[in-house]
Amino acid sequence: MRRLLIALLFACGTVPAQAEIYKFVDEQGNVTYTNMPRPGAKALQLDAPGTPTGSKPDATGGKSSRAKPKATTPGYFPKVDSSTQRRRDDMRRQLLVEEMRSEERNLSAARAALAGAGRKPGADVNKLAESVRMHEKNIEMLNKELSHIR
Repeated sequence: MRRLLIALLFACGTVPAQAEIYKFVDEQGNVTYTNMPRPGAKALQLDAPGTPTGSKPDATGGKSSRAKPKATTPGYFPKVDSSTQRRRDDMRRQLLVEEMRSEERNLSAARAALAGAGRKPGADVNKLAESVRMHEKNIEMLNKELSHIR
């Protein structure tokens, strides 16, 4: 009983862990985020998980009944104007469509190879079927990515 009580006291007295995050930019401009301090790295000030942002307690000590204001973007977060983002989305869409066309050609070739495998002695039907499944899965994932672009 006594051990249980001591264990409960320790369990209730735990404090959530908080890690320090550092941002390091090398000579080539590559950015690295790490939890290990290193020369030239800058410590980032991040809100602790679970810390409410943008809402303050009301006079009664509870949260205000008003709708929560939109969370603000941290000052160190890069900002992109809408026309730049639109160009990036268009470029990404174009790359994904080109990749989709390539995967469709590869799928067609893999299906043809699988269909012709019965006539070729020593053909690895399992390997050809796996190739068809891989191209089908790639097309599925490309369609999913394309659906996420605004």
